[in-house]
Amino acid sequence: MNIELLKTFLEVSRTKHFGRAAEILCLTQSAVSFRVRKLETQLGVSLFTRYRHNIRLTAAGEKLLPYAENLMLTWQVAKQKVEVTQSLQQDWLSVGASASLWEAWLGEWLLNIYQTKPSLRLEARVALPLHQGLIKEKEQHKRQLDLLITTEAPKIEELTSQELGSLSLTLFTAGATFVSGQRPYIQLEWGADFHYYESRLLVNFNQQAPLMITSSAQLTRQLLPATGACAFLPSHWVHNWPDLQPISEVPSVIRPLYAVWLQNSDQRPLIRQLLKTPII
Repeated sequence: MNIELLKTFLEVSRTKHFGRAAEILCLTQSAVSFRVRKLETQLGVSLFTRYRHNIRLTAAGEKLLPYAENLMLTWQVAKQKVEVTQSLQQDWLSVGASASLWEAWLGEWLLNIYQTKPSLRLEARVALPLHQGLIKEKEQHKRQLDLLITTEAPKIEELTSQELGSLSLTLFTAGATFVSGQRPYIQLEWGADFHYYESRLLVNFNQQAPLMITSSAQLTRQLLPATGACAFLPSHWVHNWPDLQPISEVPSVIRPLYAVWLQNSDQRPLIRQLLKTPII
């Protein structure tokens, strides 16, 4: 159904004149007549009785009138809703990262951003974990995210990345002396490349399977004293929580940090503006 046909039908039924309807719709009178005839052909009925100075709705036209009015009203409401949704999507920027990155670095980053851009509309989301060194492209290809902050560079052509700096991870315990082969380990999600380093570490220290696997750095920190475990946490946390004690036998690990977005993203100007605020 062409919505313009209904619109023309309603205008003719209101003015009861093809010429006046044409002026209101900014059409020629022949175009109005053509639209009405086309609608009548689709419905298989006559909608108007036509006399020289008297145009009236037929019985079929009277039946169609309330449905046409409701359809036009529904169309206007739907159009308005879509336009508002599109406007909101253009105003909002969806940023994704792992839970640990939000807890350790990106929370303060957002605080700095809002201090300079208080009207900015952001959606902060916990993104899915990364596997096999590749970004979960489904997140961005479905446009659920406009920007992804990750420790892994993308290997997909459609994605653009920018290195933002590096972060330092230290193997911490919660105050007790480390005894080789006896301390359990909590595994955090720091990227696929980091898992390889972890697996070597567990072998070297005769560690068994992780006591727990989690995506939350804060939860891990809270559990270290109760479990007697060790875990890789942000190195700067030693200044925030004095009970954290680094295990000297294991050197800190430096990981790169990347911003990743779709090459054809319509949010590129806003993304570039956002990344002017340093994260690390």
